[in-house]
Amino acid sequence: MSGKKDKAPVEEPASETVSELEQLLGVMEEKVTRLLSAVRSAAGENARLLAALEETAAERDRLKAELTDSREGAVHVAELNEKLSRLAGEREEVRARIERLVKSLEDPAAIG
Repeated sequence: MSGKKDKAPVEEPASETVSELEQLLGVMEEKVTRLLSAVRSAAGENARLLAALEETAAERDRLKAELTDSREGAVHVAELNEKLSRLAGEREEVRARIERLVKSLEDPAAIG
């Protein structure tokens, strides 16, 4: 009989051990499933962020080109303003010469 007593407790712990291992396996499977879900979610977020980064880089390049064009335009405007100032000065000189000429033509004493 002592042999039966030895076998019964050995079978129960083995059965309990299998049950514990099955529970542990179930818990591990749940964790793996949650981790897999988290990895998929992170991969999706990563893809979204990469797309946003590409859009931002394209926008940056567009703005950079606009800035370059704007700077070139500003240089051109500065050149035109300088030319306009020079022409305005020349116009004033011509106006003064014309006024002197008109006065000299109108004043008979200035002719003779």
